[in-house]
Amino acid sequence: MAYRIYNKYISAKTSHRICRETHLSITSHLITEPTQRIRTREAYFSDIEFSTKRGQLDMVWWFNVPKIVFGEDALSELEKIQGSRALIITDEMIQRLGLPTRVEEILKKRDWQVAIWNGAEPDPRVSVVKMAAAEMEKFGADMIVAVGGGSVMDTAKAAWVLYARPEMRLDELTPFDTLNLRNKARLVCIPTTAGTGSEATRAIVVREDETGRKFATINPELTADLAILEPTFVAGLSREMTAYTGMDALTHAVEGYISLWKNDFSDACSMRAVKMIFEWLPKSVDALDDLQAREKMLVAACLAGMSFSNSQVCIAHSLGHSLGSVLRLHHGLAVGIALPHTIEYNSHDCPNAATQYQELAELIGVREVEPESAARQFAHRIRELQRAVGFPQSLIEAGVTKKQFQDGLERLVEYTMMDSSITMTPREIQSDGIRRLYEHMFEGRPVDF
Repeated sequence: MAYRIYNKYISAKTSHRICRETHLSITSHLITEPTQRIRTREAYFSDIEFSTKRGQLDMVWWFNVPKIVFGEDALSELEKIQGSRALIITDEMIQRLGLPTRVEEILKKRDWQVAIWNGAEPDPRVSVVKMAAAEMEKFGADMIVAVGGGSVMDTAKAAWVLYARPEMRLDELTPFDTLNLRNKARLVCIPTTAGTGSEATRAIVVREDETGRKFATINPELTADLAILEPTFVAGLSREMTAYTGMDALTHAVEGYISLWKNDFSDACSMRAVKMIFEWLPKSVDALDDLQAREKMLVAACLAGMSFSNSQVCIAHSLGHSLGSVLRLHHGLAVGIALPHTIEYNSHDCPNAATQYQELAELIGVREVEPESAARQFAHRIRELQRAVGFPQSLIEAGVTKKQFQDGLERLVEYTMMDSSITMTPREIQSDGIRRLYEHMFEGRPVDF
């Protein structure tokens, strides 16, 4: 749980909350009851030394990204990597497409020993991650190559942790832990979808075996050594999956821009990603063989990943993680449905967030003087984009029945409250507000509170 992960970093002398909007340090506390509002913003900062000078916060920040190779024949970069034993992590579907075999052939020509493990699953369980880690240990890998979508890359990253640190509990992994992952192996990520941006992030999302609850965490060492954006690896993606993963990328870009940890570097990535997705996602859906559109979406998704990995996502992801846990919705579908609703919620009675949404709206041609009106126009334009690419507008359209929704609602609310991403949201929310958000999402109604 979020409070378990970060509670050990709370101490009496550093029980502060950093308010980045006003650059003030104020005292606060961490609620640790899982059914209450989990406030862990303070915890992220509790082990970081900081000082104030004339009201300004003096801190050191990092912008972590991998080496990124993109464009035609990007896969040839594999000929330059150093090592001797590569384990390719993938899933059965990707292996049937032959993509891991293309990687294997390149490496074997360079005299690598190569093995393929295809046991990754959507929304990977901890038990599956442990199986991948055991395979890494058995093979003695000094290079891990993840070939697949976000779940494959999350599996590879999480297993990498357990390979290097077998005593580690993934639900206790924090941004501050020293893992020394590269004492065991390095990581190459080759995405087969244009959405998660996981090839560029320091984040993982995995699922508890017992409850099915998804949890996310970050650590700088989880950033891949090399990300290869090979357009032909996403050429076979269906229209539905192209739309789902594209909306995932858009949600990353938007939430990275309004997160409490936003910064100038992440902002630049978010802004470019938003503009590119509005231009290239419809083209990717309309013409599945348009390699230029595929490549542009790969770049946009990677930029969005770079942004949120260095700023964090917000409540749309807390809602999306919970929908994936309870109702087993595809991640891109879940966060995409949540996105316009959370824009409408965050921009109401929260001027800073409204202004930030207004800045993004201007990138796609919205000219509205009043920030909240601009934010609502931005949400409307996102819904128009979703309709254009055949993306569901509500949980009902996504196939969720009223009984499924009502039976799962309280667990959805509880899991959302427990999700660490909610701490980065600019506007406060309580459990009643989360419940109302889900009710609006179920029917596809704009948020008016």
